[in-house]
Amino acid sequence: MTIDRSDDTPGADASARENAWSRFWFTATPLTGLRFLRVCAGVLFCAWLLSFLGHQAEFFSLNGWLDEQGYREIQRQQPLGPAPVGWSIVFLAGQNEGAFQTIYGLSVAVVILFTLGIATRVTGVLTWVVVVSFLVNPVINYEGDYLLGVLAFYLMLGHLLTGQVNGGLTLAERILGSRHDFLLARWVFGGAAENGRVSYATNFSLRLLQVHFAIIMVTSVLHKLQMAEWWSGVAFWFPLHPPFETTAESIQREMPRATFTLFWMSVTQYVALAWQLAFPVFAWRRGWAWRSLLLGGAVVFWLGAFFLYRLPLWGPFVCLGCVSFLSADEWAWIKSRLLGVISRVANQKNDAGAMKSRDLAETTAIRK
Repeated sequence: MTIDRSDDTPGADASARENAWSRFWFTATPLTGLRFLRVCAGVLFCAWLLSFLGHQAEFFSLNGWLDEQGYREIQRQQPLGPAPVGWSIVFLAGQNEGAFQTIYGLSVAVVILFTLGIATRVTGVLTWVVVVSFLVNPVINYEGDYLLGVLAFYLMLGHLLTGQVNGGLTLAERILGSRHDFLLARWVFGGAAENGRVSYATNFSLRLLQVHFAIIMVTSVLHKLQMAEWWSGVAFWFPLHPPFETTAESIQREMPRATFTLFWMSVTQYVALAWQLAFPVFAWRRGWAWRSLLLGGAVVFWLGAFFLYRLPLWGPFVCLGCVSFLSADEWAWIKSRLLGVISRVANQKNDAGAMKSRDLAETTAIRK
């Protein structure tokens, strides 16, 4: 008997690696993940924009706290800093307060439409324009704001490309976006036609987001490792003791347990660094253990960013970035569970309504 070992040859290994690379980028995948990310990111974009409500003119308009002369002065002092005046849609209003408020209101409306899945090819592009336009003020923004632009760009790209070649869409849907992108499409249009639909463009855009996100995570941790506080294990001490809230008395109260506190603070910090540094190693791995490490770490990261560093955007971005790594099978499992929960809740309400009607009928019959 002759054993065929052709698969063990170097050429076969190279071919397998090449095929794996092609499958990574060019495998058709269901649209569930892209749509879930769109809804969650849209909610995040809306919350971010609405957080300025009531002071949006002061923050962003040319009549606000940083007027056109202020922009020019910043550019003169920092030539590699903010982009030139005129690139953002908020500058289209000029000195007109009413025009600026109209632009702000329309921007919020566009993001809401994109979140709901209405005309996603058009509203996706406009949402990206809105997000990058409201990064304009160099005084109030911080690094986390720019992460929203990353999400908006890849969501725009995914909705622009999905279904253009073999999606079976009408001309209007190829221009505006599929009607099945609508958040309530399953109940309005019926989901039977969409159950088996897959897309190469969806997979490609999600892969781009995954790679970009992994680069961001590794770059972020490498930046931290350039600072002595992270090497020595005391980086968490500073956000835990804000300068305007820490007093000599509070430090004295912590002295008896200082060794215990610093030890666990250092351990937690090193675990966080290890998770972030090793992120590309486990992010694409399948299995409950790896997914628990991925998603559990994302949730802990969110809690730490919010409660420790008081950063509202960094944590949600990390969670959405980690969720983008879920495979088609995992999305199918999540979708089936969610639909099952919705069906059970609906059935319970129907049963409760039927029982109430039956009790009412029995009561009426007894009275008669």
